[in-house]
Formats: sequence, C-alpha cells, structure tokens
Amino acid sequence: MGQLVLSLFPGIGLLDQAFEEAGFCVVRGPDLLWGGDIRRFHPPAQKFAGVIGGPPCQVHSTASEIRGTEKVDLIPEFVRVVNEAAPGWVLMENVPQAIDSEAIPSVWHCTKLRDWDCGGLTSRTRCFWSWPFMLLVPPNAGGSPEHSVMATTWKRGKSTSQYVRDKGFLPGDLPVMEYARLQGAEHIGESLQKHHASKAFSVHVLGNGVPLPMGRTIANAVKAAVTPSPRLHTQCAAPFQS
Repeated sequence: MGQLVLSLFPGIGLLDQAFEEAGFCVVRGPDLLWGGDIRRFHPPAQKFAGVIGGPPCQVHSTASEIRGTEKVDLIPEFVRVVNEAAPGWVLMENVPQAIDSEAIPSVWHCTKLRDWDCGGLTSRTRCFWSWPFMLLVPPNAGGSPEHSVMATTWKRGKSTSQYVRDKGFLPGDLPVMEYARLQGAEHIGESLQKHHASKAFSVHVLGNGVPLPMGRTIANAVKAAVTPSPRLHTQCAAPFQS
C-alpha cells in the first residue's frame, strides 16, 4: 500500500497502529495529549491519500456525564482539516450519539461496529464515517462480551461500588494491565507501567483509543475499499466534496 495518511486526534495511537499494520504510512497530527491544538493546525492540500481519526466524544457521549469531564465539540475542526487537506478518502470514529451531528457531511457513510464482533473482548460500540466508500464489516457475533474501557473508567469507583454494579460499568480500581488487555493493547500497558505513568493517565489514554481488534477490522476494510483493482491503472477515489 504505502498510502500516506494523516491521523487527527491520534492520542496514544491505537487506531494509527492498526492502519500501520495494514500497510499505510501514518503521519500524526497535533493532539492536546502532547501539547498540540488542532485549532491552530492547517495541513498541506492534496498531500495525503486519506485522513483518519476520532474527535473527542465528550459532547455527544452519555458516559461523559460524570463530574469534571470537559465537553468540547471538535468534529467541526476535523471536517475543516479534511476540507483543507482534500484527501482521496476519509475515516472518522465517534460514539453512536454523534450520528445526529450537523457538522458531519451528509455524503459520509456511517457504519456502527462493536469490538466483540471484530474478535475483540468488549461490548464497546462505535460509529465510523467513511467517504467516498462504505465499509464492509463483520456481522454480530454470539456470546457475552466484557464491559468496555472508557476514558472515564478510572473515575467510576471500586468493584464493590453499588453505582458501578447498578449501572453495569467497568470498575475503576482494576490493574492498568487489565484495561490494556481489554483494549487488545497489552504492549502499551507494559510501556505505561515501565515509564511509571499514573493510573489516571494510563486508563484515560487507553480508554480514549479504539480497541485494536476493532481498529484492525476498520483498517482492513479501508484497505479493501481504496486498493485499486489489478485491472485498473488509475486511482478510484474522487476529490472530497462536503
């Protein structure tokens, strides 16, 4: 492949890793986690084959209704950067509640996907918007997935908390490696522990990421959609239109 891809809101890089494994060359854009700010970012035009990323979901997510969670809608900034970059294709991730966002171009195709259906461990469900193609994703799988890891999980309380039990949340007092396991990212959990990252930081960055099995499913679906047929000699993607 070797397609050059711009990643927005990369965070700890779980979605990026999935696309790199699929053969894409990922360039990471600015992220508040590392002191960057997308609102000051202007990409070069027509240099990237694709743009990927997941804008912060707090303004749309019901999980963010916990005290101390900042709510900022940066989907409009994602769309702005896409317009400036003018890529051949787009892949954006967010919570299902963002489906009604007026900032998302109507020509983008929305696909709802669950980590468990991708061979992952959890019930985490996310929507992926793609353009100009639709994504081919796996059907619903049987069985009982585990609770998903969220950025706010570390605030949720202990395993013995009545609130956690009643709401069916993953508790916030588990070892960091357990959250990493659920995200399919044990190697990142090991690195966070090696560098003595706080538990609050570790769970936040893990929970903000797309579970690796889900990311791999999406990256492979994008790869299948944008890889030209051997019988064709031209790029199939059309210019971006909002």
